[in-house]
Amino acid sequence: MYDRRVAATENGRAADAYRANQVQTATPLGLIVMLYEGAISFLDKAERSAGSGDWDKAQSMIRRAQDVVYELMGCLDMEKGGRIALDLFRLYEYMGYRLVQAQIRRDAGPLVEVRGHLSSLREAWVEAERKIRSEARREERRAVL
Repeated sequence: MYDRRVAATENGRAADAYRANQVQTATPLGLIVMLYEGAISFLDKAERSAGSGDWDKAQSMIRRAQDVVYELMGCLDMEKGGRIALDLFRLYEYMGYRLVQAQIRRDAGPLVEVRGHLSSLREAWVEAERKIRSEARREERRAVL
């Protein structure tokens, strides 16, 4: 006999194992991309919840997105990153401020704005990772020749 609860638990465990494997095998840039994807997903859920009037759930999702933004801030190496790290820090700081505004005002507008910033940054990191992989493959080919 099929038990939905058992299947849901088993599917949940499989999904957790899959996510854990993704994290363990990801490159440093890949981990950053995953953080962006997580924050974007939380903001999508927050916006849907806010749209349906469920601000308790929206607040929870906004807090989770804030946690990711603050984690991204913590990943910055201000010494090695120089001006770019400082600019990213300021942008993350601004995003955190806008997310607080969304919570206080119960306004989904800042969620859309922050999601847009995160999406743009995510694409930039994806492209950076793609270029690094491409360059590494070229170097490997040169080493073989």
